[in-house]
Amino acid sequence: MAKAPGDVILEPNERVILATRPLFLWEPLALLEIALVVASLYLYGRSGAGGGTGVRSPQLEWLSYLCLGVAALLLLWIVVKWIPWSRTWFVLTDRRVIATWGVLNRNQAALLLDRIQDASLTRPFPLSLIRDYGTLHLESAGEHAQERISGGLDELDMTRATAFYRALTDAQTKS
Repeated sequence: MAKAPGDVILEPNERVILATRPLFLWEPLALLEIALVVASLYLYGRSGAGGGTGVRSPQLEWLSYLCLGVAALLLLWIVVKWIPWSRTWFVLTDRRVIATWGVLNRNQAALLLDRIQDASLTRPFPLSLIRDYGTLHLESAGEHAQERISGGLDELDMTRATAFYRALTDAQTKS
């Protein structure tokens, strides 16, 4: 049995089938962050300002500070993007599809499985090669059905999209 995030409100005896998130490619950003810090340290050492012997090079020292500044801005950008990503979940249970989002104002929307009239999956290349990224489009009966499930979004962009779609169609046929 899959584990849902701690703040998802489940009904009594409701079983989580799958929980996933939107795509966030933090690994290449972390590698870039490390490369910038290493480049900054290398350039600072080569500039002679770090107590090394030789002729002092203000251009290399300035370039090392620039690399460090870009690394600091990148780190800030990663943290700003990571915080909302860490609070966004798409959960499939044996009864509903649940979307949660928001940092300070937490939101949860759910759509009963028997209300879903159509579910389609789009896997755009080349992102589909990364963590099985895809876009799940859910349609249900009702005037404002799209807004209920995804807070104004009509599509759920997620990782493990194929597994989510397969589990969704399996859960719908079992009920």
